[in-house]
This record gives sequence, C-alpha cells and structure tokens, in this order.
Amino acid sequence: MSEDMDPRLFTECLREVSSVSALWLLVQRFAKAQDFRTVTYHSIDVQSLGDSSFGAVAIGIPAEFHRMYTEEHLYLDDPFPPFAASQITPFFWRDLPQLTTLTEKQKAYLNRAREFGFADGLVCQVFGPQARNALVSIGFHHDRPRPTDAEVLDLHVASQFAHMRFCALVAGPAAPNRRLSPRELELLRWIARGKSNTSIAQIMGVSRHTVDTIMRRLFGKLDVTDRTRAAVRGLAFGLIDPSLDNLS
Repeated sequence: MSEDMDPRLFTECLREVSSVSALWLLVQRFAKAQDFRTVTYHSIDVQSLGDSSFGAVAIGIPAEFHRMYTEEHLYLDDPFPPFAASQITPFFWRDLPQLTTLTEKQKAYLNRAREFGFADGLVCQVFGPQARNALVSIGFHHDRPRPTDAEVLDLHVASQFAHMRFCALVAGPAAPNRRLSPRELELLRWIARGKSNTSIAQIMGVSRHTVDTIMRRLFGKLDVTDRTRAAVRGLAFGLIDPSLDNLS
C-alpha cells in the first residue's frame, strides 16, 4: 500500500477492509501519510476496537493527557463532543470559543489541552445507522496551514466512509437494550461524578449491596463492564447532563 495516501485513495481502500483491526491499521497509515499530529475517534461502540478503557481510540495523544482525560474525568468538561453533536459541518478547534458559549470548566479544559501541544485541528461529526453517530477529531502540527474548504470536504467524506465501514463491521445494539429505571439513572449520574459505591449508597439511602445490585443491572442494560464506559455511554445516549448542574 502506498505511503502517499490521499483521502480518495483512503476511501477506496476502505472497501477492502474486512475486520475492525484492519480498519484501524488503515486509519493509522492514512494519518501517517497525511502527517496528522493526532486522530481521535469517539464512539459508543469503540470498545469493539480492542482493549481501550474509554469511549475513544486515538493516535498521538500523550499518555499523561489520556490518563487525566479518563481518570480525572476531564471528558465531562470536553466541549467538542456536545458541540459537534449539534453540527453537520466540520469546524476547527480554535474557532470553538467563537462558535458557542463555553463554561469555565470547558475553558479550563481547552487551556490544559493547549499545554499538551493541542494547537488546532478539525472536528467532524459522522453519521451511522440507528443514530450510531460518532466524532472524528484530527489534530494538526503547529506549522501546518489550515486545510482549504475542498480539503476539509475530502477529510469529512473520508471520515464518514470510515465510520460507515466501522458500523458495518461492528455487531450489537446502538442503544440500551431496556429502559433505565429511576434508580439506575440516578446511579449512572453519580457514577459520572466519580462517586464511590459506598458514597453512592449513603447518598441514595440504601445499602452497599443494593448499589452493587443496581449497578449490575445498569451495566447489563448499557452493555458495558466498567464504570467509565457506563458514564461514556450514558453521555452518548443523552442520559447524563454533561454540566451535571442538577447534582450537588
């Protein structure tokens, strides 16, 4: 496969991909050929890509930033996914403060990201069957000029084709199998706040055993195996308010 891979060749190669691992390898080769600094793919089905512990897979993300994003719950302050979900056309990272009103936590998130070298990039929402939408974020090097409108369109089309190929390769439901009960929904929101099971039991006025039981049912309905994925999937399905202003 040629290392000089443009978006059109990339989309042609997608037709030959027969596994998720091969798809991700192709994405990595395309990113290298295009000299992207980072590529991030946020999807509620991203655990199908392997042993990722969060709702995203990425190329070029510093390990320490990834740790903070997951373990310190920075994903709750990331302004890109919620804004991208309301957009049809791509937008650049640096333009976000002019496109929407950011909270103080979201502004702090952008400042921390810049400290790790995230200068500018392109964000595309991509669309799949049964509302299986996702977010593709492409980071550029500091000295790289912004893509032209035609180049942005090519990258958006390439991202959309890659996402559709991923959807075709991934089996499983795109939404919770069953409606969450009020208790399960409350538990999910406290999980997103990073509360321990013991703390949640005290807040909800139930035993630790009851919390464990509710959590098992919650994980089953969301088709996840850990707290972080539960929070990510809850955000993806709109079950959690990202600002969490309604929780004390």
